[in-house]
Amino acid sequence: MASPDELRFLQWLQDNGATFPKLQWPVATPNGLRGAVATEDIATNEPMLSIPRHLLISEEMCWQDPQLGPVFRSNRDVFTRDDPVMALFIVRELLLEQRSFFHPYLAILPSPESVQDWTHDELRELHDERLVGAAVRRSSEINIYYRRVMTRLQEKYAGEFPETLYTFDKFKFAWKTIQARTFGRRLPWTALVPLADCLNHNTVATKYDFDVNGSGLFRLYPSATTSFAKDSEVFNSYGRRSNFQLLLDYGFALTDNEWDYVDVEIGKDRAGPWRLMKQVIRIDRQSSLEEILPPNFLADTTPNGNQNEAAAACTEVSTLCDALQWLRGILTETIAEWGVAEHDQHLLIQQEGASDRLRAAITYRTGRRQIVLGVLTQIDKKLDITKRSKSFACD
Repeated sequence: MASPDELRFLQWLQDNGATFPKLQWPVATPNGLRGAVATEDIATNEPMLSIPRHLLISEEMCWQDPQLGPVFRSNRDVFTRDDPVMALFIVRELLLEQRSFFHPYLAILPSPESVQDWTHDELRELHDERLVGAAVRRSSEINIYYRRVMTRLQEKYAGEFPETLYTFDKFKFAWKTIQARTFGRRLPWTALVPLADCLNHNTVATKYDFDVNGSGLFRLYPSATTSFAKDSEVFNSYGRRSNFQLLLDYGFALTDNEWDYVDVEIGKDRAGPWRLMKQVIRIDRQSSLEEILPPNFLADTTPNGNQNEAAAACTEVSTLCDALQWLRGILTETIAEWGVAEHDQHLLIQQEGASDRLRAAITYRTGRRQIVLGVLTQIDKKLDITKRSKSFACD
């Protein structure tokens, strides 16, 4: 059942011209999240919701604000990005509380979740220093921008933006909300779109448009072959995001994420004799050995022009065999650092009612393990064939 804040939000949407005739929100989804379901079948290319322009919190609107617009224009060196512009606006609106037009919307926003909020122990469960490093940089960025903005405001607008009210916690909430919930790729500017940002993510095909024929409406559709049956959860796609990006932005990971990938670092001590220029090999669920080890990479590094045809064939197949063994060794070392699947399952069983963060971490490393194992399977098959060829070519 909807809370008083959620009911007020729905009424605010309807009073201001938003339409969503086949959506029911909020509902508790099977995974415990707040989401939306279809009250009737929703066909491909049928608008699921239409939100009028004046309900959007856009960068454009922030620049036009009577109080903040002059501040932004007079301090363009500080407000060079949409994040600090919109963050300051949202903090101001939060402080206005019920006097803010956007209060019914802001009051239903959850605290944004991402790996930036995880403890050191929780981060260790990811087994990915690259992701941990990215999370640390994100957190540092918020601190830097908050201090930069507040220093300028205190210098030029003493008393108007007191830090006792414009706190770091409020700024962080606003900043992370912008990172997690905004639309923008197909809009003239970055914007928060009430209700559209309340749909959960899945790897479905959706699209949106804005102001078609001067309507002033933001509209969200299922696209391609996507449709939603009555009583099913209605999703939006946040884009082609890997689990790395999903965890960094939203704090969750998807099982069998088709856009997932693994970056395998190649240190100088592991580069091998092939003069590999890449420091990182990126592999995904569609990666083939031909993409990872292209023919020019496998060329003999010390060709011998005096070799006869048989010797050259032996050298070529030996080089391929060595390269496959080299790659197999790197991937095996990499995956060994992530533990084993049986341990992950035991961990979940042992900690019945495991936290969402632990489950997300296990989902993350399970997906990465599957990707690497897929390539290792290809390598083993290729090695078997290559060794038989080597035996024949080098006899």
